[in-house]
Amino acid sequence: MTIKTPLTKEQKDFIKKHKITEDLLLDANGEGMSDTLKQSMLDAQKVLAYNATGADENPEYNFVDTDGIFVQGDTDKIPFAARTYKTGYIYIAGSMNRHMIKVGSCNETGDRIKSLNISSSKTSGEDWELLLQAKTTTLGKVERLFQQKLSDYKSAAQFEKGSKIQNGGELYRCSYNKARDVMNALVEEEGIEFTQISEKKHLLSEFQFKNLKAKV
Repeated sequence: MTIKTPLTKEQKDFIKKHKITEDLLLDANGEGMSDTLKQSMLDAQKVLAYNATGADENPEYNFVDTDGIFVQGDTDKIPFAARTYKTGYIYIAGSMNRHMIKVGSCNETGDRIKSLNISSSKTSGEDWELLLQAKTTTLGKVERLFQQKLSDYKSAAQFEKGSKIQNGGELYRCSYNKARDVMNALVEEEGIEFTQISEKKHLLSEFQFKNLKAKV
């Protein structure tokens, strides 16, 4: 644990409310977000720095993530940040009906696949097919890098997540090979390690959709 300055009651209440454990925190010691602070967080594998300064929206905000966002003003960023160094599975799925690729994550692929109607289930008109799954110890980081590298192909469509309709933040109008190339790049350029890789090579030729960049 890299906690230095003891957390205040307000800070403890905040991390308790948002289910943030202290071992994910780095003490910014009154610094504003900088390349140095970001690198310190990455080196120590911390997802939030507390006692940070420089929040334009509210000077009382003092929890910042590695993107420089003060999460007290944008709490939706917290679950995403907390998954950064979590172990789980990244998967690539495809839909012939939608002509889309989906890149998602889960703790155990079996349960997640059922909720997405992947495989043989045709409920809700979905036909998602799991094409690849791989285990990683930096799940949130992998998700973020996938989204960055595939952002040009991001779709505005929606999909069913469990029993709820979600915006298509994980959907892309691209080929399977385009998504797979991103995974290869994460290994070569970012040093990301994937284990337990399972790929349905006999199906991949069916999911080589056109790479269509989103309109700006």
